Amino acid sequence: MFIISYKLPYEKLDATIELLAINDIYNVFYENPLEITTDDYGYGYLEKKDEDIILKVAFEEGKEELEKFKEKLKDILKMDYINIEENNYDYTTYDFPAIHIDDNYVIASPDEEFDGKTKINFISQGAFGTGLHETTQDILKLILNKLNLKEKSVLDIGTGSGILSIAASISGASKVTAVDIRDVYDEVMLNASLNNLDNIKSVVGNILDDETLVNETFDWIFINIGGEETKMFMKYIKEHLKSGGNILVSGLVEWSFDEVKENVESYGFKLISKHQTNEWVTAIFN
Repeated sequence: MFIISYKLPYEKLDATIELLAINDIYNVFYENPLEITTDDYGYGYLEKKDEDIILKVAFEEGKEELEKFKEKLKDILKMDYINIEENNYDYTTYDFPAIHIDDNYVIASPDEEFDGKTKINFISQGAFGTGLHETTQDILKLILNKLNLKEKSVLDIGTGSGILSIAASISGASKVTAVDIRDVYDEVMLNASLNNLDNIKSVVGNILDDETLVNETFDWIFINIGGEETKMFMKYIKEHLKSGGNILVSGLVEWSFDEVKENVESYGFKLISKHQTNEWVTAIFN
């Protein structure tokens, strides 16, 4: 995969993304300078809108086609109301690092090979959940090695890239519903197809506002968003969990874990296990 990066003022961001979409270029994401903050439930950020951002366009075809694509982008972005100067271009090759979950599993791009390990094929397109974060790795270890998901139904709230849904399917889940308020449908289904999985359903929308989006009950519910969001979803989770079902909660930080735990337990749940890497906590409740 190739990534072509552009530096541009924040005020040109929306117009540039819109212009690229008009020209059928949709695989776009961006980075902008952030000031990291700490709050009761983890970390937040403030966008520094007075500094340039980095816009990134992904290209998944070969090197020969890449040169033509670069020229196409140059022509598009020279338009008067965008007018990105050529010295603001940075053509780079994106190399998604292989992530060794444990002795049995590795997450890597489809063209890499590993002896002695089961590879989960994965191409990042910018959604949350690449396997690099402590919480994602902790959950993946549980899903792939510890939990009994054989023939179980799973709801993955805040699925992002779909990596947890993919792991659940690989671990034998009968059906997986991957939900996100953002439109991550294409990324989830791409990564599912790379692993020949056909039992993952991607749902885009706010399931708290529109319960018609997901109206089944599940054996397992995953939520890896954060402590405040977990509290917000608890009524929904209880209503959509089968009797005797389990929830896997992550994205929690140690300084607010007890508060979140008490909230979850107030809905009738019991803590089964707690797992922690650095300040990040993952917990299973029944």
